[in-house]
Amino acid sequence: MSALPSRQRTSGIHAAGRTFAALLLLMASPMPWARGQDKPAGHPKIMFRDVLSEAGITYHNVSGGTGNDKAWLTATIGCGVAWIDYDLDGDMDLYLINGSTHDRQPGKGEPNLLYRNDGDGRFTDVTAQAGVGDRSWGFGVAVGDVDNDGDPDLYITNLEANVLFRNNGDGTFSDITASAGVAGTGWGSSSAFFDMDGDGDLDLYVGNYIDFSTLSVPRKGTPEADKPYCQFMGIPSVCGPRGLTPAQDILYRNNGDGTFTDVTREAGVFLEIPRYALGVVATDLDMDGDMDIYVANDSVSNSLWKNNGDGTFTDTGMISMTALSADGKPQAGMGTDAADFDGDGWIDLVVTNFSHDLNTIYKSVEGRFFLDQSSVIGMGPTAMSLSWGVSFQDFDRDGDLDLFIANGHTYPWVDESGMGTSFRQRDHLFINQGGRFKLFSPPVDDGLAQVNSSRGAAFADFDNDGDVDIVVTTMDDSAVLLRNDSTLPGHWLMVQLTGTVSNRDAVGARVILSAGGSSQLRERKGGGSFVSSSDPRLYFGLGDAVQVDKLEIFWPSGQKQVIHDVPVDQILKVTEPRDNPAAPSP
Repeated sequence: MSALPSRQRTSGIHAAGRTFAALLLLMASPMPWARGQDKPAGHPKIMFRDVLSEAGITYHNVSGGTGNDKAWLTATIGCGVAWIDYDLDGDMDLYLINGSTHDRQPGKGEPNLLYRNDGDGRFTDVTAQAGVGDRSWGFGVAVGDVDNDGDPDLYITNLEANVLFRNNGDGTFSDITASAGVAGTGWGSSSAFFDMDGDGDLDLYVGNYIDFSTLSVPRKGTPEADKPYCQFMGIPSVCGPRGLTPAQDILYRNNGDGTFTDVTREAGVFLEIPRYALGVVATDLDMDGDMDIYVANDSVSNSLWKNNGDGTFTDTGMISMTALSADGKPQAGMGTDAADFDGDGWIDLVVTNFSHDLNTIYKSVEGRFFLDQSSVIGMGPTAMSLSWGVSFQDFDRDGDLDLFIANGHTYPWVDESGMGTSFRQRDHLFINQGGRFKLFSPPVDDGLAQVNSSRGAAFADFDNDGDVDIVVTTMDDSAVLLRNDSTLPGHWLMVQLTGTVSNRDAVGARVILSAGGSSQLRERKGGGSFVSSSDPRLYFGLGDAVQVDKLEIFWPSGQKQVIHDVPVDQILKVTEPRDNPAAPSP
């Protein structure tokens, strides 16, 4: 994350370019509420409480040393976290990735931790009996049922070889990395399970960052580090990523027999010059029935791999206008997410970026191209933050998607730099108000008021009370478990999908909910946020609606399922029919 002039674009002609493009779109496309849909009555009172200690979670992050001891880029990226119902008891358990230091031998880092949700607000450490305490220098995690046997498996990206743990269905996991052929190469960052070819099993895209070695990368503060790419705005810093060799992303095709094949070249996603991948989300942006891949890259252009429907992909980042900001410059992408935040029926994108720049929201124009709206819909407060984990979620149950962003600088020494930013920062919650975002100002006793150097973020209703909770990992510190204790007058529905003809996780399914005269779109996407994995259940806030009039499910197999008159305030489990039904009941 070297300092680049393109990271300082929040004023002058560059911001004006963003603003002009976004204003044109806003004038042409009024938001749903401008078309006569009413916002729900009542006044939600937002409140999140950090309940990590009372939940019994004792995780502490280790990332290559603390403070000014951070000598290489590896010590600045941090770790991810995953929600996973590993024991299929109906509540989300928690898997926390941890790191290491360069004075430890490979495989001697801090163990990853699995906490079982006991269903009463408490969690129990079951790492040892589950067999998932990998001690590599970990960064990211993805969750998916790779063998379609009904329970979720774990894929961990590391500085060393990656790891695939198969869920045995009895509370334990087996390391099948070698037999599956997914150990990978390079420094793994975010990854995503998705069905690239529609054959009913989950394939795997692995984002890789840098081909890293302490033998070839100068240590911060040494004479060898007296290079432009080892400085941040003129201050000596860790080296990279510019000036270091980027690692090639890998696409694995699931063979359906417990093994995977590297199809990176065959599928067309091989790059002669790779792009420092950090964030990955798999989503059907053009709604043509197959899943595309969006990759947030650090310091270079982002990638949008359009699925051609024949097992190959084409990079359409430039022509779709998702590779660069509105002023035509590469940013320093960290995390990403995809959702229909403005309710127009098309999936939009968000990318979190380095400090001294805005986070970017790309508004979809019918899936053909995207416009950077960041300046005019509320991303101004993100200019000095360095952002990572991110997700569109309806935190206040009013029927539209809000936005959470985890913040924290990479470099502890910025606290003495006078640059207007800091190592520890407050995370951001933006409330959706008619398709524009307003930054929530938390009271001092709110969990959102604390300052940390946050990294991974994952989202789930871990207590099954009908609102979205958040877990955030922080650098060199404990995690943050933000339970949503808001006073919310609205109703809700969660939809848990199970594929039969489609992949069992139903990744790629779209659900359109109609209630109270308005409709909402959710997609069962793959990946998203930053090096983390969230609740697979699809959450809808319903506002004043007391019944869901219609639920339309578009399965990856091509089947359409319609359910009428669904009661609210429940977790609805839906299994894909093996034959196309006319109109099944709940």
